[in-house]
Amino acid sequence: GIGRYGWVERGPNNIGGRTRSLVINPANSSEMWAGSIGGGVWHSTNGGTSWAPVNDRMSNLAVCSLALVPGTPVTLYAGTGEGIYNGDAIAGNGIYKSTDGGVTFTRLAGTQTWSYVNRIAVSPSNPQVVLAATRSPGGVYRSTNGGASWAIVLSSTACMQVVFDPNDGNKCVADVYNGGAGTDSLVHDLN
Repeated sequence: GIGRYGWVERGPNNIGGRTRSLVINPANSSEMWAGSIGGGVWHSTNGGTSWAPVNDRMSNLAVCSLALVPGTPVTLYAGTGEGIYNGDAIAGNGIYKSTDGGVTFTRLAGTQTWSYVNRIAVSPSNPQVVLAATRSPGGVYRSTNGGASWAIVLSSTACMQVVFDPNDGNKCVADVYNGGAGTDSLVHDLN
């Protein structure tokens, strides 16, 4: 089992759903948030020993992806919808943003029709630049104003992952699926 390799289960184990994402506050490694399908966003202030839901009133609790912008308080993005083609997937309704460390979340207006947000990435050089890997609408979307508006930068049937180069905020890697063509890893220059 897990204990054999030195891992210790930290939960959350009191949620309804699969945990699909985890972010840790770089200024305080004891503080973390978990996103779960069907359970929403959960918060721990003690390194994962205990967890509490942060907002059970979001209109969609199928949180598949989280992204964090360091600060006091941190800014969090929560992408809804489990778009990885599993049979028991729950659809979402866009991306939610919190500017108060996860206490409250507001859905970003330009994303309300997005059913599956698989990953969210924030540029390491400009926290206003945010990327979303989606399946329905499909592809990579970019915001240059902290999520207020979005434009497609890479069209595909589905995008499963998007990650910024930690040394160059103008470059990212996206893992996309183009129908019957299979999965292709693409390097995309944002300039």
